[in-house]
Amino acid sequence: MQSNRGMFLEKIINNTIDYFWSCNIAFIEKKSLPISFYSVKTINNKKVLSNSYISKKSTVDYIGMYKGKFICFEAKSTNDKFLEKQNFQKHQLDYLDLIDKNNGISFVIVYFSLYNVFLKVNIQLLLNEFNNCSRIPYEKLKKNSKLLILEFPGYINFLN
Repeated sequence: MQSNRGMFLEKIINNTIDYFWSCNIAFIEKKSLPISFYSVKTINNKKVLSNSYISKKSTVDYIGMYKGKFICFEAKSTNDKFLEKQNFQKHQLDYLDLIDKNNGISFVIVYFSLYNVFLKVNIQLLLNEFNNCSRIPYEKLKKNSKLLILEFPGYINFLN
């Protein structure tokens, strides 16, 4: 996957979580990368980090609370007819599994751009499939996942 490929999906999810916040439905945030730096310089009246680096592995893209439960999920976009295991880091799948096994809410939202389809994929389904193969065909995911409809004004209800 290329880094800018997921920008459409990220925009839709961010619109959705803004709506959830404004209506007091759920409180979800996009996690930022854990960055450390050695110094801050001022260049053209702007603060610039100097010698910065990613200090540790991040877990998942989004975390928050919904109806008193911890919620976390990863967002992936693909231009292919399948979802590849290599698009995930092992620690991301482990984290989603851990949250699920501790009664939290965890899943993956996948956007298949070829079909213009959003799917909410159960983490246990994903883990079971990835134990047997390195890619999951679109048709199999579509059959076993929840179809998410893009609603006006640009959000997907992934909580139901």
